[in-house]
Amino acid sequence: MKITSLTPPLAALLVFAGCGSPRIAQRVDPEIERNAAAARTSYANGMVEGAAAFYLKALDRARLADRPEEIAKLSYNLAACRAQAQQYREALELLDEADYESAAAGNVFPEALLLRAEILRRLGRAGEAADAVAAFAGKLKPDDPIRVQMKVFLAEAACDRGDGNLALQELEGLDRGLLNKAGSLEQARAAQARARALGLEKNYAASAGEYDRAAALYQKSERYLEMAGALQSSADAFSAAGKNAEAAERYFRAARSLGLGGKTEAALAAFGRAEKLAGETGDASLAGALARLKPELARGAASNAAP
Repeated sequence: MKITSLTPPLAALLVFAGCGSPRIAQRVDPEIERNAAAARTSYANGMVEGAAAFYLKALDRARLADRPEEIAKLSYNLAACRAQAQQYREALELLDEADYESAAAGNVFPEALLLRAEILRRLGRAGEAADAVAAFAGKLKPDDPIRVQMKVFLAEAACDRGDGNLALQELEGLDRGLLNKAGSLEQARAAQARARALGLEKNYAASAGEYDRAAALYQKSERYLEMAGALQSSADAFSAAGKNAEAAERYFRAARSLGLGGKTEAALAAFGRAEKLAGETGDASLAGALARLKPELARGAASNAAP
């Protein structure tokens, strides 16, 4: 199954490095490594079900070998696959296993807490999730890198409740140097959360700028569907700010990426808005680009409709 979500993905929480250093050095198990490598490749290619199958094989081997740290790591990664497929009950059970095994190995596993919180958020239990993350974040040192993900999560949860001001406060509490050291995907999520918050505060021009920044960071991360989603949100914000020329250009870019990413329905919706605004602004150049894109989207729609 292909990844198709346009929202900030659970996939962003997928890890491959394990959850801590082993207390006693262990020989690398080639069967675990082979299946984990195949899972990573499948996931990178958008094949969630294939990745899950390989992670399960690696996890069963780790269980057989009684390797708590590897069980924790692999059950967490498999949980991320299950959550991406909206199999939330199975994902939460796997996270219970990850928590137990990491504790048995004497490690702390904050990534598991974050994934659990994201699942609870999607199950409508955002308050419970935010409380757990806030409690954990309060115990961290100011320069702990995991604070970036935790503060972004708290900002997103505040946006879910319609509290843009609280979301901005959460993000302002994040050390700028720490954020700059984070990966481009984490920075993209932070920019997108800030954009959402600014939109809730009706600062639409600033919101559009942050969505543009998020789109550029998703592009850098090669997360093109998320990039397209950020471009579409930027267009919405520009439109709300009365900047129709900027909105039309971003709707066009979003439509092109969405169409080529297999999201034909969303692409056609963005195309329609771009076409309408291009007509209103009299942008002949953009109208020509849209005319060239239209048959490509039509072919995609026809291909999706074919039995």
